[in-house]
Amino acid sequence: MNVAGLKRACCLTDTTDLEGLRQAIFYYLLLAGILTVPVFGALRNYIFGKYVIVEASLIAELILLFGFFLYKIGKYGYSKLTLMFAVAVILLGVIFQNVPFMYMWFALFPALAFILFPSETALFLSFFFGIVVFIVDFLFRRQFSGNELYFLQEMLIFYLFMIAGGFLYAKVMEKQQFLLKWLTSKDELTGAVSRARFLENLEKEIPRSKRYGIPVSLIMFDIDNFREVNKTFGYEVGNTFLRQIVKTIEKNVRGADIIVRWGDDEFVIFAPHTDIYGAIKLAEKLKRVMDGIFAKIGGKITVSMGVTSLKNDDTMDELLRRLDEALYLAKNRGGNRIESLE
Repeated sequence: MNVAGLKRACCLTDTTDLEGLRQAIFYYLLLAGILTVPVFGALRNYIFGKYVIVEASLIAELILLFGFFLYKIGKYGYSKLTLMFAVAVILLGVIFQNVPFMYMWFALFPALAFILFPSETALFLSFFFGIVVFIVDFLFRRQFSGNELYFLQEMLIFYLFMIAGGFLYAKVMEKQQFLLKWLTSKDELTGAVSRARFLENLEKEIPRSKRYGIPVSLIMFDIDNFREVNKTFGYEVGNTFLRQIVKTIEKNVRGADIIVRWGDDEFVIFAPHTDIYGAIKLAEKLKRVMDGIFAKIGGKITVSMGVTSLKNDDTMDELLRRLDEALYLAKNRGGNRIESLE
């Protein structure tokens, strides 16, 4: 797994509206856990003599209380992890209590993971927990009867189906949310997100990114001497040219990156989970791609680009002002270059 893939797999939150929904669901799950674990985890199993599960439940309750504290101070991602850890502790207690018929509860782990986390993170956590369960169960039991092996392989298949179903469901939800959020207000000519729609969502994304500590970068680019295309070939060719630029960029950015038509021949790329250095590399890559398109046309067509990233004390106006200033700096220094401001 490369660095980018590892970051996605370990991302505890995302920048979409789904994160707000996950947070609301998590709050009630956390409260439900705090209230029910002492009764159904500890007291009930104490009555039936399952003392290992009782101990695991009491440890889990302390973890849940700590998770509630983290939630109250705004550490939502870490708070969600504590809930998953508490569930894992109870489930591992089932192994040490040696109650195989209760292994059905292991399916609770991936179910919760795909409710609370982005799909890649939930997938990583589910597989990781499954491997831990397998190792612990193997080391604890060492020997299995035929019936136990049959039961365990049935539970493994069920667990894998839960992971597959959860992952597909999460992907569909993420894609649907993405489409509803960004594709309802497209620029008619290019298919890029409209400026008005982008500004409406950026105002919500900035405080959310600050809250969860998610790096966000913006790239603004302007096509130098674009009027020559319209003047030489006509406006229809110029419009086709702009559509080609947008389609080319879409093929060279991630699915989470947003392309915005800012002006006639001016565009903005919103890049979540990207710091200033990653944004500069992305800008360099896109400039090389666009330069290849410009070379086929000939003339003096080039592109100037400005790059900046969100700072903790930024307002939306300050962020956009710095982005515009970075592009102006590139244009003022002769164009056909990339400038960045932190």
